[in-house]
Amino acid sequence: MRFIKIQVGEFGNQLEQSTNIKSNLESIIKGIQDNKILKVFDKFYHQDVIMYEKGDSTNRVGKVANRKAEESFVNNATIHEAKLLKTIIDGNNTAYEMYMDFTYGEHRIKKNQWAIQQWSNGLIIKEEFY
Repeated sequence: MRFIKIQVGEFGNQLEQSTNIKSNLESIIKGIQDNKILKVFDKFYHQDVIMYEKGDSTNRVGKVANRKAEESFVNNATIHEAKLLKTIIDGNNTAYEMYMDFTYGEHRIKKNQWAIQQWSNGLIIKEEFY
């Protein structure tokens, strides 16, 4: 008979962290759907977060700069629908695809968008949108 030694502490910590990330991601998605984008940004984003829009992080380094960008979106957009299509969770990395129907300025926009996150201590440290 063979026995396998499992280090429960390490696995338990990874499982707990994954569970927290899953719960935090669900809260972020619900916040987007409930038009509480700034509230979830303040709660779940790291001080050193870097955000990319199709590979460009211009003016999107640090929480202060990113909050300004989020405020600009919130102040100029009306979200009509935000429907979750897919989620992926793998350790400290998550991604979701969302169908969004919103008006930005005078323009109605309907699109699918992927958001990919890297987490550090339960907070998003890097996020990319495609």
